[in-house]
Amino acid sequence: MAQPNKPAGKSSGTKPRDKKPPVYSSSKKEPSTLFSSLDNWAAKNSKVLLIIILGLGALFSLLTFQARMDIGGDDSGYILRAYYFIHKGIFPSYQGPLYPLVLSIFVSFLGINIVLLKFLSIIFNFIALVLLYKAFKGRIPSFILYSVLLLTAVNTYILNYASLTYNEAFYMVLQYAFFYYFFKLQDSIQQNRGSALKATWRKWLPVAVLIFLITITRNIGISCLGGVLMYFALRKQFRYLLYTGILSIACALYMKTQGGGQGGLLLLKNPYNASEGKRHFSDFVSDFFQNSDLYLSKRFYQILGFKSDIDMETSSWLTFFTVAFLLLGIYRVIRSKNQPLLIVALYTLSMMGATFIVLQTRWDQPRLILIYIPLILMLFLYGLYDLFKKSGWGIQMLSVLFVPIIFISEMSSTLKKTKENLPILSKNLKGDIYAGFTPDWVNYLKLSQWCENLPKDSLVACRKGPMSSVYANGREFVNIATVDSVHSTNADSVIALLKKTHARYFLVASLRSNPLVADGNVLNGIHRLIAPVARKYPQKIKLIRQEGASEQAQLFEVQY
Repeated sequence: MAQPNKPAGKSSGTKPRDKKPPVYSSSKKEPSTLFSSLDNWAAKNSKVLLIIILGLGALFSLLTFQARMDIGGDDSGYILRAYYFIHKGIFPSYQGPLYPLVLSIFVSFLGINIVLLKFLSIIFNFIALVLLYKAFKGRIPSFILYSVLLLTAVNTYILNYASLTYNEAFYMVLQYAFFYYFFKLQDSIQQNRGSALKATWRKWLPVAVLIFLITITRNIGISCLGGVLMYFALRKQFRYLLYTGILSIACALYMKTQGGGQGGLLLLKNPYNASEGKRHFSDFVSDFFQNSDLYLSKRFYQILGFKSDIDMETSSWLTFFTVAFLLLGIYRVIRSKNQPLLIVALYTLSMMGATFIVLQTRWDQPRLILIYIPLILMLFLYGLYDLFKKSGWGIQMLSVLFVPIIFISEMSSTLKKTKENLPILSKNLKGDIYAGFTPDWVNYLKLSQWCENLPKDSLVACRKGPMSSVYANGREFVNIATVDSVHSTNADSVIALLKKTHARYFLVASLRSNPLVADGNVLNGIHRLIAPVARKYPQKIKLIRQEGASEQAQLFEVQY
C-alpha cells in the first residue's frame, strides 16, 4: 500500500535542514536600471572581484607597512601589557584585556619582535575584510557590498592601523564576526518561529560570546548591547530581549569588577589631572556636540581622504550634512525592512553615540571612529540606492559616482603614503630600527635602549615609558605623563615621588610638541619635574649620558 504524503518539513528521525541565508532582491520584478545592472554584473563576477579586492588590500598592507613603533603611546602599550602578563603575571585591565592577552601568546615565544608582532595586525585586517564579505554576502545589494569592500581595502587609515599594534584591526575581526553570527541567529529565529530556546541556542551562543569579547577588547564595546537590545525590541523578539538583558548585566558586572580600567578616568574633566574634578551632566552634553563636530566634520573626512591630516578645522554645517546623510540611510533601511542593515544602523548609532558622550574631547583620534567607517559607508550607499532604485539612469549615475570619487580620494592618499613609506620600510627591514623617526625621537629611543646597561633594579622616570620599554627589550620605566603644580615647584615632593616609585634616574628629552615642526617647543613635563631639584639640590643631580647635539636626550641620576 502506498504511504501517504508526509507534512512538509518533517521526516522520520531527521531534522529539517537550515535554509540558506536570504539573498538580497527587490520585492517586485523591477525594470532594468543602472543599479540592477551593476548588481547583476557584480554577482556574476563575484569571485574575480573578491580576489582583486583582497589582493589590493594585501598588497597595500605590505607597501604601507610600518616596521617601527608609532609615537602614540598605545602602540607600545599593548605590547608592554602583553609582555608584563607573560613575565610578571600582571593581568591587563586598562583599555580592555583581550587584545594584550592575544598578543601575549606570540610575545611568549617571539619576545618583543616589533616587525612580527605588527604583522599580526595585517593578518587581522585581512581576516576582517574576509568576514565583512562573508557577513553581508547575499544580504545587501552586490554593488554596495563590493563597493564597501573596495573602499575598506584601500583606505589609508585602515591600512595604517593594519601595521600598528593598536587593537583596531583585531576589533574589526570581532565586529564582523558578530554580524556574521547575528545574521545566522536571525535566520534560525525565522525558521523556528515560536520555538523554545533549545531550537536556536547554538546560534545564540556565538553571538553572546562575541558580544562579551567585544566588551573586553574595548571598554566602549559594551555599548553594542544597546543596539542589540533596540533591535530585539523593535522586532518584538522579547525572549531574546530578555537574554540580551541578562548578558548586559553580566558584562556590566565584569566592567565593574575588573578594576584598573578606564571607567574612572571617563568621569573626570581632565583624565590626566584628577584635581580638576568630575564631569557634570552638562559636561557630557557639551562633549557630545563637540565630539560630533570633531569626528563627523573632521576625522570622518580625513579618513576618506577629503581633508589633510593637518587640517584641524571643524564645521557644524558639515556635521549636520553628515548626520542628515546617515539618517537618510537609516530611514531607507527601516522603510525597506532590510533587517541586516537595521542591526548595523542600531549598532553604529549605539557605539558612536556612546563614544561621543563618554569620551573627553581631548581624546580626539581618528581610530575612535575608524572602526565604523565601512558600516557608515554601507548605510550612506544604501540610502541612495533605495531612494533612487526606481529612478532613471541619470539620477542613479550621480549616486554611483560617489564610489569612484571616494575611491580616487583614498587611493591618492594611499599611493602618497606608499611612496613616502617604501624607503623607510626598506631601511627598517635592513636593520635600521630608527629610520622614519625625527631626530628628537631617534635620540630619545637610543638613550632608552642604552638604559639596558643600568642596574636592573634602578628605574628611570621618563615621558614616554611604553616606547622606552619596547626599545629597551621590556625593561621597566616609570611613565610620567603629567606634572602637577606641587611637583613642578617643590624639590622635596619630587624626591619623595622618586622614592615612592623607586626611580633613581630621569630621562629628559626634547620631544617636539608638534611632531612635524622643530620650533623649540617640547613636551616639558620631565623638565618641570627635575628643575626644582636642580635648583635646590644641584649636588644631587648627575649627568650620566647624552644622545645628540641638537634635540638631545639626557640621562640624569638623582642621588637621594
